[in-house]
Amino acid sequence: MTKTDVEAGRSKEEIPHDHLFKVTGLSSTNLEKLAKEPASDFEEAIAATQYGWHNVWLMLCTLPAFWSAVSVTSATSYIFTRAQCDIGLKLLDMGTLNSITYGGMISSALVWGFLSDTLGRRKILVWGFFCSGLVEIAAAMSQSFTMLLITQFASGFLFNGPFAVLISYLAEMHRSELRARVILLTSLFYTIANATLPLLAWATLTQDWHFRPFGDLFVIHAWNLFLLAAALVPLLSGVAFFFMPESPKFLMSRGRNDEALEIFRNIYVMNTGKPADTFPVKVLEEEKSSQQARGLAALKAGKEQMAPLFKPPYAAYLILICFTHIGCMFGSNTIRLWYPQLAAMIGAHTTENICSAIAPAQVVIDETACQPIETSLLTYLQSMVVGAGSILTYGIGGVLINRCGKKLVAGVCAILSALVIAGLPFLGTSAAMVTGIVTAALAFSSLTGASLSSITVDLFPTSLRVMAMATFLMCGRLGTITGTIAFPALIDYGCLPPFFTIATVLLSCGVACFFIPNTTMKKLE
Repeated sequence: MTKTDVEAGRSKEEIPHDHLFKVTGLSSTNLEKLAKEPASDFEEAIAATQYGWHNVWLMLCTLPAFWSAVSVTSATSYIFTRAQCDIGLKLLDMGTLNSITYGGMISSALVWGFLSDTLGRRKILVWGFFCSGLVEIAAAMSQSFTMLLITQFASGFLFNGPFAVLISYLAEMHRSELRARVILLTSLFYTIANATLPLLAWATLTQDWHFRPFGDLFVIHAWNLFLLAAALVPLLSGVAFFFMPESPKFLMSRGRNDEALEIFRNIYVMNTGKPADTFPVKVLEEEKSSQQARGLAALKAGKEQMAPLFKPPYAAYLILICFTHIGCMFGSNTIRLWYPQLAAMIGAHTTENICSAIAPAQVVIDETACQPIETSLLTYLQSMVVGAGSILTYGIGGVLINRCGKKLVAGVCAILSALVIAGLPFLGTSAAMVTGIVTAALAFSSLTGASLSSITVDLFPTSLRVMAMATFLMCGRLGTITGTIAFPALIDYGCLPPFFTIATVLLSCGVACFFIPNTTMKKLE
């Protein structure tokens, strides 16, 4: 027998079926089928998991996360009426506290984007929200302006990461037909937060509570309890995401297809109630097997990974989308954060229009006889109405976004918001009119922001998505800081300049939206 004959005999040997089953869990027949099975990409795999209880649980997890986004940035603006006497806040201190959280977010944007694109989504979601909640608890225990300032900065620094990851994580857990609608409809959670936070403030801040567990050295006031209640929400978010899986899209981008396939199967079982072996996808497409590094090796590869974000074509996309978001947040958050003060001014001038109410006046504060500003239920109810005004808009936008296109929805809503705000000085003749106009303006601008978030997710590949989203959110916060500082400065020049400036910026944002690439129904890269 020749050597060739021996090799031929060996090649015809068949491995026993029972041995194959012990090693692989599959029979030789199934293995042959698996070998012939075409590889499925991410979109096919996520679509095969269908829609069910896993998606419902995911949405429930995102509810406290989006609520946290409002409380972290807005809760301090509610406590000034009570805390100004307790910790000696001046007007400049109040302005600093309003902006310091956004400063912390901006300072950490690139850090979190880098970490999440190299280390994964789930870890950032769990530890980011949880640690942010711990810092918020420390802020709630503040006994001085300095302590509150430091903790608010740290809270913004920590919170920015998981929230930027959250948008990408949601997109990577839904098929293309649902992705834009889910991201848009989750913005309803902003509305819920904006509606419930004023009620929480009314329930606590109107109480004359002062607890002294350790004497006068440590006093817990009503505003401390308000901040403590708000701090529990990011803690809950971190715990909730502990039970969620890693993004299968991220795993596929790292060549970890076995782990991704196991997650797809688990989602399929939870959604359909069927056995895992009935999941139709057997093999996943190899996306990037060369990037399987973890830990320090992944961190070293981060520089090369981020480089495409600042090169064509992604650099142009990033500049354009960030420019539009700056304009959107300049208009939206400036009006939102200044509305309580505008409402108070209108309340003091019930027979005059908004331009008469915001006429510059010299405010004198007698520090020797500090008295907390008394607020009524009506003030908080007006804030609740403004916060809840986006419900109808988001519902309509969720239906139209796939039919009309994301950039069309974003552009038209930004232009409508600009027109509404431009009319505010002329139509705002009463508190009810101002509330209605501001509600409409915020509803349109919020829909623009939600559409831009969905577009950003689609424009960039998995390895760059969170970095791009972090930069996108950072630019939006720059717009917020710029707007909140510019608004009172422009009031010194009269009534029209602040509102016309905001309207012009929003109009520019709307026009810029039409130059963004069309991403409707686009598959994730």
